[in-house]
Amino acid sequence: MKKSLLLLSVSVIFNLSGCTSSNSITEQDLMHHHYVLMENNGLSLPVFKNADLEFGENMIMIGKMCSEFSAQIKLENNMIKGQIIDMTNIKYQNKQLDLLDNVIKKLIIDGANIQLIDTKLVLKNNQDTLIFQLKDYM
Repeated sequence: MKKSLLLLSVSVIFNLSGCTSSNSITEQDLMHHHYVLMENNGLSLPVFKNADLEFGENMIMIGKMCSEFSAQIKLENNMIKGQIIDMTNIKYQNKQLDLLDNVIKKLIIDGANIQLIDTKLVLKNNQDTLIFQLKDYM
């Protein structure tokens, strides 16, 4: 009886503190949402206004950094990982925009932690952090 009460108390404490597996991001949390890049490694620059991504059916990610791309990703334990299906490989005079193509490729191919914080989407690995703002079309 005492063990049951202790386990129940611990369970209630974890649930109240938010330490449950319900914080996991699901495919439905991402699907059919459009995000605009706001920040790259702490830099918030207006050149990112055209950099975006969105998630479609079957976890297809499409977007544009410098180049347009599409990727087939898998979501598991708040991590995304996948492969680039297509990329246009456009080069710009702006080196910051050009670097974003490599950043998004690494985040997709090598894997990235994904977080949803209010209306922000964060993709992060050991070297890079991209922060996007939700900007759905409707």
